[in-house]
Amino acid sequence: MSEIDRQAESSSATSKRLTWTWQGFLAVTSALVGAAAVLLHLIGNAVHQSYLDKWGIDPGQFPKSTDWLVIQGYYGIWNALGVALSSLMRNVEWVIFAGVLIALYAAALKADWDPFGDMAEKLPAWTQKLPKSLRAVFPVILFGGFFAVAALPLIFALFVFTGLPAIVGKGIGDDLAQRQSRDFARGCIESTTACVRLLKDEKLVSEGYLIDSSDSHIAVLDMSLKRVRVIERSGLELQSTRYP
Repeated sequence: MSEIDRQAESSSATSKRLTWTWQGFLAVTSALVGAAAVLLHLIGNAVHQSYLDKWGIDPGQFPKSTDWLVIQGYYGIWNALGVALSSLMRNVEWVIFAGVLIALYAAALKADWDPFGDMAEKLPAWTQKLPKSLRAVFPVILFGGFFAVAALPLIFALFVFTGLPAIVGKGIGDDLAQRQSRDFARGCIESTTACVRLLKDEKLVSEGYLIDSSDSHIAVLDMSLKRVRVIERSGLELQSTRYP
């Protein structure tokens, strides 16, 4: 094969490798984007349900669009990361200890060693007193126990990862409702959030804090009753009680 042919073949092989690399990059990027969208949607939905449940409101009366849930999930993750960072800074020593344990566990899984090679020679002396049939299956039992112990951290990590959206979303929704309730307790004059007035045919229906709204209903914390009310939206006029 001539030098020119070898160079052409080398160039073709390099081009194929680059093409595959870009394809892999795009595939991984698409998968990550899809996973992120699902994660944000799950967290946004958990925040919405937890927040309304805290106020004693049926979330089914206030459906939200996919875009709204994704945006709410984004703000939820941002808020959760801030809380997590603050907690980690207060417990630096435990973070370092956990990092060391994870590194040791990963090194043990990746290490080039075979604890079950020549199992018959490595078995304790007392196992020689066991029946021959039991000695034959003893390495299998030992391997099964070792595998179960090694798999426990992985299963726990998978359990935490799959439940993380619900845990994070519920915590954010509960915290939002509690912070709002403390602000609302100051009253319409002193609170940060402005009160609203709901009128129908120019008659006052309710005055208080807007909790949520949909195409069919409005949820408001009525300050005269000190209760949350869900009112049909048809024919209602909403007025703010003060300037921002």
